[in-house]
Amino acid sequence: MNMTLAERIKLILKERNTKQVQFARALGISSNYTNLLVNGKKENISDTLAKLIEETYGYSAQWVKHGTGTMASPLAPSAVKLEFIRKVRLMPDEDVAALLAFADALENVKKCLGPAQDSPSSKEQDEKEDTSNH
Repeated sequence: MNMTLAERIKLILKERNTKQVQFARALGISSNYTNLLVNGKKENISDTLAKLIEETYGYSAQWVKHGTGTMASPLAPSAVKLEFIRKVRLMPDEDVAALLAFADALENVKKCLGPAQDSPSSKEQDEKEDTSNH
């Protein structure tokens, strides 16, 4: 038997350890609307909201909306990315701009450094310096 929309939303909240008000804020919907969803007063959601839940929480839009298909989105970001996205959505634009500038700078540094190479441990580095000073 398929879960109801309310049961699916409750499961998302439970698995993501998220309160209704946090869920509402992250998705840009009202707390009242979230409450209606959780309590089964709304039996359908828009494709847009289902897709937003997929992008924000990693549950496939088809599963969220209809209870069919796989629960996890094939494009589901990791838990740490989801937490970061949740926090970014709550930030003012100027803070997001600063994070974007940091991400761009980090990307440029990585390009300049090239592929990551195994670097000697600090102990090995210290030993090298000790032997070269004698």
